[in-house]
Amino acid sequence: MSEEEFMKQQYLTLREEIRACKARMFAILVLGTLFVPVAGFVANQFKSGFATGSMPFVLLVLMLAFITEQNAVIRAGRYLKEHVEPKMEGLVTWERWLESSRKLRGVDKAFFISFLLVFMVFYAVGAGVAMGSIAELWSEDQFWYAAAGYGLGGLWLVIVLLRHWHSCTTTV
Repeated sequence: MSEEEFMKQQYLTLREEIRACKARMFAILVLGTLFVPVAGFVANQFKSGFATGSMPFVLLVLMLAFITEQNAVIRAGRYLKEHVEPKMEGLVTWERWLESSRKLRGVDKAFFISFLLVFMVFYAVGAGVAMGSIAELWSEDQFWYAAAGYGLGGLWLVIVLLRHWHSCTTTV
């Protein structure tokens, strides 16, 4: 296989990876915005302490899955920029063009921030509803264990987000 053919195959593979990541991100978005509120409502209506109590953790998993997919897209873009595009001398390449103006990446960053803010609100509301349900159905000790779990889960998400913020928002 020639170097040119190898670079072409890398490009096509990474493009397909980015497409698949974007599809998974959309599925996470739909799942989170439709399924989670409905499931939380149903769990609360049927007074299922376990189901209501688990919803904030489901949201954490969805947020982390979204961060993972966003990171994979940016990582593929960074690889294209650093290893594939330099071989394309004299051409305006995708990643270089995107980095030519802050406005071109603005929508992606705004979407990422918006998704996380909405899901953090969902997490806070879900944890509050769960705490109310747990207070009614379980013992005081279990209430405090759950509160500690929700607090640690939220703290863990913030730490992961801060640690990966740069790698999820830019290829620079």
